Amino acid sequence: MEAYVDGGGSYAMRGMSAAAVRYNAETMTDLKQGIDAIIDQLVASEADKGRVEADPVQRSQFGGGGAGWSEANGVYTSYSTVVGKLTELSGLLRDCLEGLSIAVVVSRDGFQEMDDDVKQKMINIHQRTDEAKTKADREAGRVPTSEGSQEAASEGDSAYS
Repeated sequence: MEAYVDGGGSYAMRGMSAAAVRYNAETMTDLKQGIDAIIDQLVASEADKGRVEADPVQRSQFGGGGAGWSEANGVYTSYSTVVGKLTELSGLLRDCLEGLSIAVVVSRDGFQEMDDDVKQKMINIHQRTDEAKTKADREAGRVPTSEGSQEAASEGDSAYS
């Protein structure tokens, strides 16, 4: 399988040779093994999504009894926010790495050869990352929270293109 970059159109890459993007089975195998190793490390670490969520701190552990100590409420709220964001980030990182690993295989075998369950996995990864991006864009004010103008949504998309 070879990729060519000398064909014009919006995908033309000026200043890059065809050899620079030609599929190399050994390199891609090494890349996939490296990605798989990173996924294994992530799953085995304290940063794994399941482990981040596994031992949540309760409000009562911050002291102050109920709402008696407003500073404890603030710390607990911040803690909960950070743990939630870390959990999301861990899941997105794993999805990103898994998607990259699948893409390496697809670059060798082609999309048509991919099993239906792997195609569905890629669709699910895409949906989760798209939802996370939309949520992040809304939180950052790049996309209106209600159904707004398409122009505002397009501007938010350009930050990741």
